[in-house]
Amino acid sequence: MSQPLLRIRNLQVWLGDPRRPVRAVDGIDLDLYPGETLALLGESGCGKSMTAFGVMRLLPPSGRVTAGQVLLGDQDLLRLPECEMRAVRGGQLGMIFQEPMTSLNPVMRIGDQIAESIRLHDPAHAAAPRARAVELLDAVGIPDPARRIDEYPHQLSGGMKQRVMVAIALAGRPRLLIADEPTTALDVTIQAQVLGLLKKLQRDHELAVLLISHDLGVVAETADRIAVMYAGQLVEVCDRQTFFKGPAHPYARKLFSALPGFDKRGRRLEIIPGMVPPLDTRFSACRFADRCDHAGEDCRQQPPPWRDLGNGHRVRCLHPRSGLVESAAAASRGEETRAAKTLLEVRDLKVHFPIHKGVLRRVKGHVKAVDGVSLRIGGARTLALVGESGCGKTTVGKGILRLIEPSAGQVLFDGEDLARLSPRALRRRRADMQIIFQDPAASMNPRMPVGEIVAEGLRAQGIGTGREDRQRRVARLLEQVGLPADSAARYPHEFSGGQRQRICIARALAVDPRLIVCDEPTSALDVSVQAQILNLFGELQQRLSLSYLFITHDISVVSFIAHEVAVMYLGRVVEQGSVEQVLERPAHPYTEALLSAVPVVDPASRRQIIRLEGDMPSPADPPRGCHFHPRCPRAMAVCRTAYPETTELEPGHQAACWLLTEKRW
Repeated sequence: MSQPLLRIRNLQVWLGDPRRPVRAVDGIDLDLYPGETLALLGESGCGKSMTAFGVMRLLPPSGRVTAGQVLLGDQDLLRLPECEMRAVRGGQLGMIFQEPMTSLNPVMRIGDQIAESIRLHDPAHAAAPRARAVELLDAVGIPDPARRIDEYPHQLSGGMKQRVMVAIALAGRPRLLIADEPTTALDVTIQAQVLGLLKKLQRDHELAVLLISHDLGVVAETADRIAVMYAGQLVEVCDRQTFFKGPAHPYARKLFSALPGFDKRGRRLEIIPGMVPPLDTRFSACRFADRCDHAGEDCRQQPPPWRDLGNGHRVRCLHPRSGLVESAAAASRGEETRAAKTLLEVRDLKVHFPIHKGVLRRVKGHVKAVDGVSLRIGGARTLALVGESGCGKTTVGKGILRLIEPSAGQVLFDGEDLARLSPRALRRRRADMQIIFQDPAASMNPRMPVGEIVAEGLRAQGIGTGREDRQRRVARLLEQVGLPADSAARYPHEFSGGQRQRICIARALAVDPRLIVCDEPTSALDVSVQAQILNLFGELQQRLSLSYLFITHDISVVSFIAHEVAVMYLGRVVEQGSVEQVLERPAHPYTEALLSAVPVVDPASRRQIIRLEGDMPSPADPPRGCHFHPRCPRAMAVCRTAYPETTELEPGHQAACWLLTEKRW
């Protein structure tokens, strides 16, 4: 084997007060070889990103490296003066940050941002960086790069912004690329494009890649070796085949068991109890012992040593496990109740936003965000609404609740058309319908204690006989979602992401709703926290007969929690049916592409990825004919002239595609 390109030895990164520091990275050792992808895997708060920032020497003001070596070749990066480190950072070492919109300068053209890196790190093109910037944009797959180079970040889609970040990282011709959660919150189709791009660049340029992720599917698709991190330490290191055949550390095995999937429907997902311990603790035993089902007395008395299991497989555990992971969470959520009655029926819903131009602000067109959507949700049932960002999923949810006024159509709730209700009548109906927003932190007032946040709906609907009665109700609600009653006195910033989502669920439940619109409620959550939230949704549905409109782009979550699925593209539903019909027998080419792009842990269940070229067209100017035809690999002449009618494939399963008009199932 070749010599390692990057060698990390006993790296320690501390944050905060020196008298009681947060040991974010507590003595890790790693090797990364040329042309290899090493995935750093673990929950939020375990030290993955801080490891990368320590390597790059990009720590926050309170952060410091207190020990260790970071050797790039024979050069110790921690010993370099800052002026020399600047030449390495962005040159030999490139980094793709988690959120491209906050990493790109919003007031600089993307070409200027790429050129900045070229001038600093590529002397051969420093005098004329524009041509090289166009070349880089073309290399990362951005169409029409000569025109796009003069655009600003806000004019690009999420996938294109991430590609620009890759282009900036490549501008310095790096030997090592650090990718920090490069696909978090991206649609599966865009995610597949970015992962494919990284693989191609790695092959073409012999790059070494340090991939930081909490997504086991992404890791399975891309990594050569895997290092699992927990509470500032590495706990397992092995190659990809060994890891996905059966990890040895109980923590890694718990992550596998917490993954949602079709095979776990009707059961509780296994969860990892508790939380990652605070990293300002002085540990004298196994850091995972309090959350481990197999911990013995010895685990609580001494730190576990590294064990060598052979073939480069090492694990930090006194009682390592072996073999395939099997979920122990066999507790049933109960039989699926078949809907005896339709609770919500949406007929031809349209939400169009006017486009104003000129001094007089005349209407010159419309953004057709939702353009004729029809849905049906039964009592105690879950309908998943899936599709790429910008297809109109969230607008459908807000249009149903009249948080955005519909332009046309009917929203029948228990037979009553919500779209025709007066503001006063609609206010009375609000208690029956609630929404859980995608970002729990942004949807709560940071200056209000949690008890007041949860009680807002009670006050608005006049529920409760007084302040004390409402406080008792809030305490019961918090306990119902798995939080202690004394959480009511604390503020949102004092809770983890999963706990904040539980607070939002408690707020939605406060007024005894019958329907909850859940807008990406588990996006960007760790798999262990996601399992807790999904279990909670299932329990509440069984106990309270709740119905959900579940808006998401995570197909594994859909396969676990949904009864029916509707697939949206550019403001219209292109396919819908039961979860079994749509996920196992997809009929529309767009659905097939979505499902093929989903990263999967089991190599045997992997599909050939159908790559969709380009981005979704603008809803202000949708293509003539079928909206999907510019990106469809199976488009015919008729697809370019007329929108297809909906075809019934089997009872309850329908799709709108010209390919199905002659081939009926």
